Amino acid sequence: TRVEFLQRSRNFIFATAVAPSLLLKSSVANAAASTTTTTAAQTTPAEAIRLLSSKSIPGLGPPDIYYPPYFVGKWKVTKVIATSDDNFWKGMKDNYGIVLPVKVVSEMRFVPYNAGKDFVVDGNDTNPNDVPAIADRSYNEKSYYTSLAQQLNEQKATSPSIQSLDWTPTNPNVLSLSYGDGSSEEVKVTKRSSDVSKDGNGVFSTEFRRITAVPPSSDSVAGGIPQVYKSRLLTKWKRGDNLGDDTLGGSASSGGVVNAIEGIEIMYNEQGTFGDKSSDPLLGGSRGTGVISSLYGGDSKDLADWRSTKTKILMERIG
Repeated sequence: TRVEFLQRSRNFIFATAVAPSLLLKSSVANAAASTTTTTAAQTTPAEAIRLLSSKSIPGLGPPDIYYPPYFVGKWKVTKVIATSDDNFWKGMKDNYGIVLPVKVVSEMRFVPYNAGKDFVVDGNDTNPNDVPAIADRSYNEKSYYTSLAQQLNEQKATSPSIQSLDWTPTNPNVLSLSYGDGSSEEVKVTKRSSDVSKDGNGVFSTEFRRITAVPPSSDSVAGGIPQVYKSRLLTKWKRGDNLGDDTLGGSASSGGVVNAIEGIEIMYNEQGTFGDKSSDPLLGGSRGTGVISSLYGGDSKDLADWRSTKTKILMERIG
């Protein structure tokens, strides 16, 4: 009937007018829920680190290596240099009778990644916002090499002390060191990558570096012929036995404190080419009958000679 037709028409018009507003409310609610879920996911240590690491610089990788929040603070660091075929340790053995393993005790410091270049050095090693950490490379390198020099000097070996060190967290790719004997060294990171375990407790990183070493001249001032070589550093960290209460990285807000971290470090240094070592038994001399020559043929003389050093690390919190 006409009355029924008019009633159906009014119902259709009402539904047409109301449905879009209902759909809009539903869409807004879904978007809000999605945003809340994403934000919550990014607040976990693992997601926060992955998010920062994803902001890669073309050709370089992440701007820095990011660590779980529980790294923030000062640590007593015991490094045991276990094995090495590097020329440095070969020279220590040949000239001073120093054999591996060698234990070096120093300190390391980690700060929140957003602390800026003027972060407080002492008395403020806190991380109230539980953000990822970065290593204070200036503090760490100076402490380690100072302790290493003292350790070697106690065994009558000669090792120069660090006079100055230049590094800032806003430009973490260049570390410059000057030594007491007039020599200097610049370590420049050319490429890096890192990964974090699913629970945010472990970190693996690798850095490719170009090292420019300037030896002292005869009157103990800089001015020798620079030597440039490549280096690669691989490091893996995990929480130690004293893990605290928080399973997601020792969050200060949840009361969990991590007091020990274990690590292992492998450093590869390029030290010339095999062509510079014609007497090396692996090459088989000029006849090329050694193991390497049998694998690579006559081109083996141009292969880079990489030497490795393996170090075990234990960090114990002191601040």
